[in-house]
Amino acid sequence: MTETLGPDEERFRALADSAPVLIWMSDLSMGGIYFNRAWLEFTGRPAEREAGEGWRESLHPEDLAPLEAAQAAFAARQPFQIQLRLRRYDGIWRWMLTSGKPRFDPDGQFTGYTGSCVDITERFEAEEDARRQLRVMRTITDNAVEGMFLMDAGGRVSFVNPAAERMFDWKSSELIGEILHNKVHYRRPDGSPFHIRECPLGRVFSSEETLTEHEDIFYRRDGTPIHVQCSIAPIRSNGRVDGAVLVVHDITYRKQAEEALRRSEDLFSAIFRQAIVGVTEIDLTGRFLMINDRFCEIVGRPREEVLTLRTQDITYADDVPNNMAMLERARTTGEDYQLEKRYLHPNGTVVWVHNSVSVVQDSVGRPLHLVAVVRDITEQKRVEAEMMRANQDLQSALTEREVLVKEVHHRVKNNLQVVVSLLRLQASRLRDEVGSDALRESLNRVSAMSTIHELLYRSTTMADIDFAEVLRTLTANLHDAYGHNEDRVAMVVETDPVPVSMDAAVPLALIANELISNAFKHGFPDDAEGSVRVGLVREGDTVVLTVEDTGPGFVPPKRSSSLGLMLVDRLVRQVSGKLKMEPPPGTRYRLTFRLE
Repeated sequence: MTETLGPDEERFRALADSAPVLIWMSDLSMGGIYFNRAWLEFTGRPAEREAGEGWRESLHPEDLAPLEAAQAAFAARQPFQIQLRLRRYDGIWRWMLTSGKPRFDPDGQFTGYTGSCVDITERFEAEEDARRQLRVMRTITDNAVEGMFLMDAGGRVSFVNPAAERMFDWKSSELIGEILHNKVHYRRPDGSPFHIRECPLGRVFSSEETLTEHEDIFYRRDGTPIHVQCSIAPIRSNGRVDGAVLVVHDITYRKQAEEALRRSEDLFSAIFRQAIVGVTEIDLTGRFLMINDRFCEIVGRPREEVLTLRTQDITYADDVPNNMAMLERARTTGEDYQLEKRYLHPNGTVVWVHNSVSVVQDSVGRPLHLVAVVRDITEQKRVEAEMMRANQDLQSALTEREVLVKEVHHRVKNNLQVVVSLLRLQASRLRDEVGSDALRESLNRVSAMSTIHELLYRSTTMADIDFAEVLRTLTANLHDAYGHNEDRVAMVVETDPVPVSMDAAVPLALIANELISNAFKHGFPDDAEGSVRVGLVREGDTVVLTVEDTGPGFVPPKRSSSLGLMLVDRLVRQVSGKLKMEPPPGTRYRLTFRLE
């Protein structure tokens, strides 16, 4: 140090060097002019390095803020006290309580500061540890789901955590200083007053008794009851109770669940006893564990006897293997199952039952036991057997009827073929062209009806017939009947499968016969070439039949002069259809009708 110290300051330095704390002196600019022996031993540096601004090298870089506070006090010539860290000679940072006071000469002139640094590391760390523990405790209490209260020796609230505020709808500021009992525990469940002297929680103050997992009813701010489970313990100081801590857990939902479970168990017990079906509980070997009265009625045995048996003991012998196989599958896979089997009644009869079996499992899915709902189906089985016999008799009768109806269709078809042959023979002998054409048209009509009976004879069902097949057969027959060459007059049939009833098949076939016959007969005069197109499509519940040719067009005669068109009109009305002739080129008919 270059600055000279006076005699008083020399005496001060002698005293300072013997002091156990770090002592320093500064000049007018806060530069160091003196550091005692304890300081120099602490930093391990010579006084020359500490002089002026050198001492700052030992200051922790994060502690500039407290130093700025000291500088502000220095500028105002005021004492200061700050906490900062200095690096010891071994590199360890130590917390120091640094104090400084302004120094004046005999004339009152400011000459600098004199101060000391006291090592408070252990105290600071202890305080920091206490603050850390306090923060941890605060975090725990602030985030706990349980309500927490601290009370003094008189039962007055000194602390309330957020969970308690939410639980009872009181703010902390409204409860601090109040007797907790008078706020949340002031009456009994029946509504009568509950004095604090009678409260079991109050014994903590008189007898220092710790109470754990005590279930009670507390009340919210609005008087709503809350089922709680609480624990209270005394806080002791100097051998006496200085207060208490109360932890409260809201178990209202648990109580409601327990009540719901109790009601459910009561309901189950009533259903179990009074059920109109048998209900049993059996273990994984088949032994009966629990049965209701209805099951005893089904098997005809008293409860005491059944509870000594296994299900296979009273099962019909032929049904035991399947019964045991299903039981084994439930035991290994945990799967529910349903089973029909027979029980042996003590009177020698057989009781048919339907078993719906559920597997009861533990928390990890292991089967524990089985619960079976047993329904007596003996009468149902008897009715089913009678119905099966009746169905067999009915099926036999239907088969005989079908054979008979097919035979009728076959005979009608054969008779119509005879008529066709006779008409064809008669037509060949006529020299009158008009008469010959009339016979040919009648022949085609009879042939169309014969086609229907032929297809009905071959059909696998007697209820309806595929009209698409009728059109294909009918068109091919008429193409041959009018002697058209396929190369000259092409035949195109595009149809969807359309089943029609037997009642509608004949009139529709006759309508198609007339329209297709007209196309072949009038569509291609003078050996003209072209095609006849027949279509059948479904549009929802409606069917559309179209017949068109590529000829020059056909002007139909008046209905009264054409037997064929008169017949078509009547048949269209019979099937409740609509027939429309579309304009040339060609001749196009469109028949729409609905499926019944």
